[in-house]
Amino acid sequence: MYEIDDSLKEFIESGVGGIVATGDSRRRPHVKFGWSPRVHDDGQTVDVFLDAARASQTLANLRENGRIAMTIVHPVSVRSVQFKGTFRGEGSPSADDVQWVRRGREEFSVSMALVGDPPEVIRNLWLPDVVRISFLVEQAFDQTPGPEAGKPL
Repeated sequence: MYEIDDSLKEFIESGVGGIVATGDSRRRPHVKFGWSPRVHDDGQTVDVFLDAARASQTLANLRENGRIAMTIVHPVSVRSVQFKGTFRGEGSPSADDVQWVRRGREEFSVSMALVGDPPEVIRNLWLPDVVRISFLVEQAFDQTPGPEAGKPL
C-alpha cells in the first residue's frame, strides 16, 4: 500500500480537480469528474465524491472489479498526481461530507477563475447531489507535465 504523507494530503485536499477512471469487465474505460478528495486518518484511504446522477456506470464497474484510478490536478500550479487502488465502499454523504464537497468545489472554482475560467461556468460542471466512494491507494504517480511525469511517488 502507498502511504500518503502530510504534504501530499495537503495537496489532495486543496481544491483540486479530479477525474475518476474505472473499467468494466471487458476493460472498456469510463471516466467521471471526482470532487473534493479527502484522505482518511490511516493515510492510505481516500474518499472522493461523484455526482450521484452520473455515477451509475462508475459504481457498477467498481462493484464488478474494484479497480480505480484517480488523477487530480491543481489548475494554477498544474501539479498532477495519479492514484491507483482498490474500491473500499460507497455511501450517501453525511452533513459534514456535503460541507466538505461545497468547500472543495468553491476552492476549485476560485483556482479555475485564476486561470481565466469564470466561476459560473465551472459551477455548471457539477450537480447538487453526490455519492461518496472510498478506495485504498496502492500506487501513486507524478503526472505533472514535464520530465518527471509518470514516475512513481
